Amino acid sequence: MAELIDRLRRDLGRGIRDDVSDLDRQKRIGCRFVGSGLLAFCAVMFPVAIARADLAAAWWTPVSLVLVVLPATLLVASTFLTVPRSLLTLVCACALGYLVATLLWFPAWLGAPDESARWAVWLLQFPSVPSFGLVIMLRTGLAVTNLVVATFAVHAANQIARYGELRPVELLSVPLSAALAGVFLAVALAAVRNVRALDARHPAVLAMTARAAAGAAQEAERSRFAALIHDHVIATLLAVREGPPDPRLAEQAASALDELDRSTVAPSEVTARTFASRIEGAVASTNELASCAHMISSPAASYPTQVVEDMVDSVAEATRNCVRHAGPDSRCEVTAEFGDGFARVTVVDAGVGFDPAVVDPRRFGIAVGIRARMAGLPGGSAEIESAPGHGTIVTVEWRRQ
Repeated sequence: MAELIDRLRRDLGRGIRDDVSDLDRQKRIGCRFVGSGLLAFCAVMFPVAIARADLAAAWWTPVSLVLVVLPATLLVASTFLTVPRSLLTLVCACALGYLVATLLWFPAWLGAPDESARWAVWLLQFPSVPSFGLVIMLRTGLAVTNLVVATFAVHAANQIARYGELRPVELLSVPLSAALAGVFLAVALAAVRNVRALDARHPAVLAMTARAAAGAAQEAERSRFAALIHDHVIATLLAVREGPPDPRLAEQAASALDELDRSTVAPSEVTARTFASRIEGAVASTNELASCAHMISSPAASYPTQVVEDMVDSVAEATRNCVRHAGPDSRCEVTAEFGDGFARVTVVDAGVGFDPAVVDPRRFGIAVGIRARMAGLPGGSAEIESAPGHGTIVTVEWRRQ
């Protein structure tokens, strides 16, 4: 177990960020869609490219195919990595590759127009696709510029290939094509901005939930003390009468004092062995494949009930996360140590990992179920070490103050 923790911690030092928000996921999926779209268009237009290869120099068709297919392939491949890399760079490479391939056609043209060739330049059908990738990556200005330039360039090349000249009337198709594509770009931009806005509001929702929970707890505590004072203290004071002391009133007053004392004493204590049994039961009920071991250095140690409950719930949340997020084949090992005045439980898995510094705010299990729960426990703390591809170590600890 110690060797597994040491290895994971070494790997975590080299960890990098994964996509942990809805916006990151949208970028990943959107870029995969754009890259796949480019490849699909290339596959469909490949027969056209071969049929019209005689209109330009022999080198242009293979070069244009490479300029479009290569960055699109790399873009799609990157989206399948555990940590997508250089998405913006690859999207820009797709846009630049398409534009360069189009511009290279002009020096490559052999000067023999063919009016029967409706698609003389095989790139004609998809000048707007790279712009969608730029919109998804929130480069709106660059996307619009690329859309206009690429659409004009490819339509101009196609007209020269067909007629040997530019025809202004037929160039009216350029703004129409750009405007139509612009509608879809606007829809994509609105979707991206909405997702970004939702991501930005998640921390506020989480904070509001925590404040509401804290307020409810305080209100419940005030209600409990209000009932205690009303039922015992005020009732005793109202029973006071002039004259000799009433023995029954003295007993009532003593009872009220006892109730006040019981309301402020520390909660009942739980033994270390019972604590260990509770941990093992929580692990077994949430993760059937997890192993659990414990060490009791002080058999006489005891722990407040609230400490036991919060740590057991935090460990259960950590082992549930192993099942949900670590991967089907990942190991999960739990070790617990119980000493005089402290308890520590470590949950280790060798799964896919994540970056705890940028946890998806919607993951209430980590934010509230582990971190906030242990932070709200006097003497409690939680530490989460993880990185994409390098597993996760969750340590919850309590020390008597």
